[in-house]
Amino acid sequence: MLLTTRESPMAYSITVEEDFVRAELVGRETVEETKEFLHAVARLSPTHLSFLIRIAASKSMFRLEQPGLIESFREVACSPAHRIALLADTMDLRVSHEYLELIARQHALNVRSFRSTEEAVRWLRQPLPPDADPEPKKKKDSHPREPLHRRRHVERH
Repeated sequence: MLLTTRESPMAYSITVEEDFVRAELVGRETVEETKEFLHAVARLSPTHLSFLIRIAASKSMFRLEQPGLIESFREVACSPAHRIALLADTMDLRVSHEYLELIARQHALNVRSFRSTEEAVRWLRQPLPPDADPEPKKKKDSHPREPLHRRRHVERH
């Protein structure tokens, strides 16, 4: 599937491979375009667990706190068994993806940034850990939970 929008040079393609979904976004300029793309990718989340997302010829994003962006990633990675491997065509985008990986982990999302397609595919093909639940998560609050040791400390006071 290839889609281009009328108002922007953004285009994306989504292809179902043998054991993962390959999605490529080109020419993205805004957070809204990213959310539109992720929403299209998320349509495959009920039937696929692994996603290789490559972003090319696009502006870097460092303001990941923008409304709805993390929620858009959560639509794709809706259970602990879902994996998102990110690839970028420039150093700036790669740094942006590394920051996104950090923020995603704080939200319990299984997102990783990679330098090469080979590394990303190898990670996506690794067996799931035994405790990974492939069932989608129930609606969670948008704030990450405090670590258990911290909650215990707070509860004692």
